[in-house]
This record gives sequence, structure tokens and C-alpha cells, in this order.
Amino acid sequence: MVGAAMTAAYFKTIMREIWSSKARFASILLIIFLGVAFYTGIRATGPDMSQAANDYYAKQKLATNSVQSTMGLTKADIRVLNQHRSQLTYQATRYADVNQLNNSQVVRVMVLPTTQRLNRLRIVKGRLPRHANEIVLDAQAQRLQPKLKVGSTYRISSTAKRNAQFTRRTFKVVGFVNSPTYVENTNRGVTNVGKGTLDYLVYVRPQVIKSSVITRIDVQFKNLRGVTPYTAKYRRLNRENTAQLKRWLKPQARKRQQALQAQAQAKLKPLQQATQQLASQVPAGTAQLVKLQSQLKRAQAQVAAITMPTYLYTDRTDNPGYTEYHENTQRVVALSTVFPLFFIAIAALICLTTMTRMVEELRLQMGTLKALGYTNTAVGSEFMIYGGLAALIGTALGVLFGVNFFPRFIAQAYGSMYNLPAINVQYIWLDIGIALAIALLCTLGTALVVLRVDLNSLPAQLLQPRAPKAGKTLLLERWQWLWHRLSFNHKITLRNLFRYKQRLLMTVLGIAGCMAMMITGFGLKDSIGDISVKQFNELWHYDAVVTRSGNETDQQRQALSRGQLYQASLKLQAKQVTVKQSGVAEQTATLGISAPHQSLSKFVVLRHRQSHQAIHIGDRGAVIDEKLAKLYGVQAGDDLTIKLAGQTTRRIHISAVAENYVNHFIYMSPTYYRRVFKQAPVYNTNYVRFKQATKKQENAHADRLLKQAGVQNVTLMSTEKATNFKMLDSMNLVVLIFVISAGALALVVLYNLTNINVSERIRELSTIKVLGFYDGEVTMYIFRENLILTVLGIIAGCFLGNWLHAYILQTAETNALMFSPTIHPLSYVYAALLTLAFSLLVMGMMHRKLKRVNMLDALKSVD
Repeated sequence: MVGAAMTAAYFKTIMREIWSSKARFASILLIIFLGVAFYTGIRATGPDMSQAANDYYAKQKLATNSVQSTMGLTKADIRVLNQHRSQLTYQATRYADVNQLNNSQVVRVMVLPTTQRLNRLRIVKGRLPRHANEIVLDAQAQRLQPKLKVGSTYRISSTAKRNAQFTRRTFKVVGFVNSPTYVENTNRGVTNVGKGTLDYLVYVRPQVIKSSVITRIDVQFKNLRGVTPYTAKYRRLNRENTAQLKRWLKPQARKRQQALQAQAQAKLKPLQQATQQLASQVPAGTAQLVKLQSQLKRAQAQVAAITMPTYLYTDRTDNPGYTEYHENTQRVVALSTVFPLFFIAIAALICLTTMTRMVEELRLQMGTLKALGYTNTAVGSEFMIYGGLAALIGTALGVLFGVNFFPRFIAQAYGSMYNLPAINVQYIWLDIGIALAIALLCTLGTALVVLRVDLNSLPAQLLQPRAPKAGKTLLLERWQWLWHRLSFNHKITLRNLFRYKQRLLMTVLGIAGCMAMMITGFGLKDSIGDISVKQFNELWHYDAVVTRSGNETDQQRQALSRGQLYQASLKLQAKQVTVKQSGVAEQTATLGISAPHQSLSKFVVLRHRQSHQAIHIGDRGAVIDEKLAKLYGVQAGDDLTIKLAGQTTRRIHISAVAENYVNHFIYMSPTYYRRVFKQAPVYNTNYVRFKQATKKQENAHADRLLKQAGVQNVTLMSTEKATNFKMLDSMNLVVLIFVISAGALALVVLYNLTNINVSERIRELSTIKVLGFYDGEVTMYIFRENLILTVLGIIAGCFLGNWLHAYILQTAETNALMFSPTIHPLSYVYAALLTLAFSLLVMGMMHRKLKRVNMLDALKSVD
């Protein structure tokens, strides 16, 4: 008996087999490569993105907590924290928010500490300011105002009251920076100035802002250093730290109240002395004395009315973008648990078919080796080496390509949304090990399953060809009317299809899987593209938002309607409210209350997404957007907790959920607003509709409005559309990955299955060539079957793609964005045409192969 040890001759035989079946070996290797590259690459993307953020937060020393007060913070608060400096690092911050009247943007002017102990700025261009006349800008400023450059002049231009907060208002721009506090490009948080949201930040030297009152104290607890953000351990320690911080500063509220009362009381001393002096000089009841006494009484009442300040505690989760970035990485992780496995399952399916065919082809060789005395282990080793080499090489190449390409590609797509530094790729050995195990299982495992019967057969049985699969009467044949009208070739095609049911199933499933992934790719493009069309063309019918400091005056109304550009306007109250619930990141929504006798429906369409049925705002509840309802798990009839700045939380009843794709809104009637907030609405906003106008005309109209007293901000929707959806263009890169990857897999799958089909039927094809069939007819003999299987795969893939698209949308949406769930009919057509094109390409390659078939060799007897 020849042992399991492999002889040199046998090894040459194996190498010769690999060389003689290069196409099959390459197809297995390529399928493994695609599956492993997609699996390891997508699986590594989420951890790579998370690690990039974690490293950035640690390097820039991002604060873990922040403290603010409704009456400002003092050195006394600093002294309290200084007593606990062994447990924390702190940094006091001063800032002032201003509404830039020259460009309708709300800016936060922050003092740059001499030593940045926390929230260190990352320089994008230039340097940090050294003198009072120098300034650095948030990188977002340059995106909003491309004319701003290093060396240009920057001017703070706001109302006289806000301008008075600064010692100087003209600066030289010396650099652009990013702050770790704001990792998202567009969102800079909320403010009580202007439109209620910040556009960008600027940083100045300490002497520029006059006020010495500390606006905020940033804190970093030392026990969180080295703890990975977003983890359960980090959340637990953060809760404990926040509770401790509250305990330390709780006595400060009473002390601050007493200090303010003492200061106010000290200011009353001259009035008290004057009252006492006058009382000793004139009789009681004198008009002058009574007036002075009433003044003193009112002043003392005001002193007594000074309440304790409220200390506000926030942590990283309240920073714009911090939580959302993590949620985006988790979405990528969620995608990596299904989509790559879906991809690799198709690869496993095709490997099973390929290895099964290889065992069938080498049946005679196996019988010969067994007859010569080779053991089952030695005989089976050929298939193990063949499949193992394809798996190892495909896995190695797949890991190298996938881990280095996909994370960078996807991170680049998200790069337009966040200002984090570039990621560093990392090899996740567990995922690589899983990918290798799956690759080996696809090749070696399937080979072992197929070999199980043949290795237990006798050499005499293996040296004889396997009996051909018996034909069976088809159910279709019983439909005599149709069957008799089919041509001979069509009857053969149908019989062959149902004769080889395994091949039929494998081909349909393989094509359906590839078709599903292409539909998902095109569907994502539709879902992203529809946001702009539906939101700005179908739901919002206004061109500008004018924000005022109070109710509309006659002068403001006249200025708004002056000029040929104006068409119509809607008066309403628009304020920012926050919605917060345990387990969901805090959301900011616009609370809108249209004035009585105003038609909101002409400016904002409130409708149900599926039925397009109009929604009317009643006096018994509020209308919220669909995405907000999804995030908090509420629906019509439920309640939701919201908080208006400076007020306590309120619960509102939800009367309806409306279609919306960008940001969040809550609409109420004036009556319901009074019932919830116990006050009348202040109609501080106008939605304005223009006639057909150019960008230059819109800007000129906005500039005129900003010169009116009380007008704080004018937001042009054309600018909002360009800004908000610029980042969505980068998502097309992710879509491109889906389409190209799925297309590559579809091509390999079709080639592999068609090649197997031709190889196992080569005697049959040679026979019909001998009978006089032309080359084109022989190709059509196979192509008709492939075309039917491709069409069946396309039909099945449409349903599978619809499900996969819905799943990916559910996991890929951001908190402030809802994708349109509809796939355009044209996308199904594109995916089907691509699949058919791949099928035609493969048949073109097979046609050349069939033309070169040696009929005599193929028809030689194996007996």
C-alpha cells in the first residue's frame, strides 16, 4: 500500500491538475477573495472608525463633563473644584454668542486659554493667535464663507448691545482649527441668540471679551483616562462622576444667591440712608417720603426675589456629533454582521458546486489511484491541497485588500460629515481567523462532503462512469396544449433545467444574491437622492426663514413685503426644544406654532408618508415628524417629553406623525401651546416665499431685512439645501462599493456556474456538434438554459433586494435624517440589465470555448 506520504510524482500530478484547470482554480480563488475582502474590510471599518475617534479624544484631552449656571460661574466655584484636583482636571471658559448681521450667521466667540489643559484645538491651517488683534476660526467658517483665508480680516458685526461685550471687533485671521468638542461638521449646538443654532466658533485672546464671569467650566475626571468611550464601564463611571460633581457644587447655589443678595443689598444702602434721613426731617405721609419708601420697598422685594441659580451639568453625550458618530460606527458594525455574511454565503454556495464538479471530473483518476494502492487520505489530499491553496491565497489577498481599502473608503465617505483625523487600519485577527475558517469550510469542507461517498467506493466502481441522471416526465408535459406547441430545442432546454435541480437551485440562488446586492446599491442611491427632492420640493414650500427678537412690527412687515422678489409669508413662533429619553441621544427639534388665520399648509405640507393624506393641527395634541417618533418609539396617541430653554420639561400629546426627512419638528396650535406652556406664543419667525429669483437677488433681499431693527437672522433655503446635502453626495461612494462588489461577484458566479455546466455536459455538446449543429446553435443550446435561470434569479433577487435594502436603511440612518424607503422602478431595471449583461458576457466567453472543443477527445469512451 502507498502511504499517505505524498510522492514527488503525485505532487506533480496535483500541480498539473491545478494548471490544467486554471479557470476553475482562479474562479474559486476569486470568489474566496471577494468574500473575505468584503467580510474583513467591512468588519474592520466600525472598529477603525471608533479607534480613530478614541485616539483623537485622548490626544486632544476632550472634557468628560461641563458645568454651567443660569447666573454665571465664579472663582468660588473654581476653588471648590480645586479642592478635588487629585480626581480631576478643569478649565474655565468664557464666551459670548453674537448674531452676525452682515451674513446672517450666529457665531460663538470663545476665549482661548493661555494653556489648553482640556479640549485642545487641532490646527488645520495656520497657527494659534498670539496677540489681541489675531483670531482663529472654526474650520466650518471657511466652508460657510469660502472667501475667508489665513491673513484675511474678520469683523464682529452685531447689535450695539452685543458689540459692547468686546474690547475690539476687527481681527486678522491667523488660522483655522477643529475642536474635539464638535466633531460633526455642520452642528455646533444651540444658543438663545438669533435663529437658535450656532453656525461656527471663533477663538480670541482673553482680553478681547470684557466680562470676567465664567460661562462654563470643563472637567475631565482622571478615572476615565484610558477607559474606552461609549463602553458600559465608561457610562457607569461617568454617572458616578456626575453625581459626585453635583454633590460638590450643590452648596454653591445657596452661597451664590446669598452673595448676589448681599451685593444688591449693598447697593440699597444709599437709598435706605436717604429714606431714614428724610423720615427724620419731614412728617410721616409726606409725598416725597412716601415715594422714597415705596422705591425702597420695591427694591427690597427685588432683592428678596433673587432666586438660587440653577447649575447645569452636561457630559460628552450632549456634544453635537459625539453620540451620533458612535451610532454611525455601530451602524457600520450592524451592516458588517449581515451584508458580508450574505456575500460570503453566495461564495460558499458556488464553491460547493465547483468542488462537486471537480470530484465528478476526477472520478476515473481516483479509481486508478485506489487500484494502485493509494490510501483514501492520499487520494483525498489532492482535493484538500487544491481547495486549501485556493482558500489560503484568496484569504491572504482578500485580507490585504479588504482591510486596507474598505475602511478608508467608507471613512472617507463619512469624512464630509465629521472633522476627525484619518483612520489607521488595524487587522482584527479574530475576524481574519473566522474568514479563513469560512474559506476553508467552503473548499475543504465541501470537498470532504462530496468525497465521502466516492472514497468509500471500490476502485472497480470508480473506474466506470457514473450512470447518467434519469430523465423524468415534467409536470409541464401534462399541459398538452402548450407542450405540443414548443419546438424541439425548447423542450430539451426545459427537460435539462429540471433534470439537474441542484444546478438550477445553485444558479438561481447565486444570481438572486448578486441581483439583491445590486438592487440594494441602486436603492440606497434612490433613498439618498429622494431626500432632497421630497423635503425641499414636496414638503417645504418656502425660500427663506426670517427670525426676529419678538412679534412682528409694522416696519418689519413692510420691509419683508417690499420689492419684486416677495410673494407670500407665514407668521409663526419657531423655537428650539430638546427631547431626551434614557437610551436615546438627545435630539433638538423646532417647535412651530403658526399664528391664527394663517395657512401653514401653503408653506409646510403635513401628510402621512404612505397615503399622502393631509394632517391638520388640532387643539388636543401636537404633530411630530416620523423620524422623531421612530427614535423615541412613540406614535399617535402617545405622550412625549420636551424642554423649552429656560423652562421645565413638559409632556405633550401626539395627535399625528407626519412625513419628514431632514431634522426634527413639532407643530402645535396656539391654543394647545397655551395649555402646555401656560403662556401665549411669540410669533418671532416668518417663512417667506419668493418669486423666481437668482442667488444674488435672494442675498440682496436678506441683507435689506437684516438692517431692520429686531431682525436677527435670515436663512435662505437654497443655502441650507446646498450645505446639508453636500455631505450626502459622499454617500454615493458607499453605494458604489455595493454595486461594484455585487457586480464583480455576479460576473464570477455566472462564469463559474456556466463553466461547470459546459464542462459536465461536454460529451453531450460534442454529440450535437457531430450531428451537425452550428457553433451558434450549440451556444444557444446552453444559453437558453442560462437565460431562463438568470431571469428566475432576477425575479427572486428583486424580493431579496427589497428586504436587504429595507434592513440596511434601518441600520444606516442618522438620528436627524430619514431615508426615503422607496426603490425606483428604474433601479430594478438597471440591476436586471447589468445581470443580463454579465450573462451575455459570460456566454460570449463560453462561445469561444465551445468553438475550440475537440469532439473526438470528448467522445472517447471511458471504459
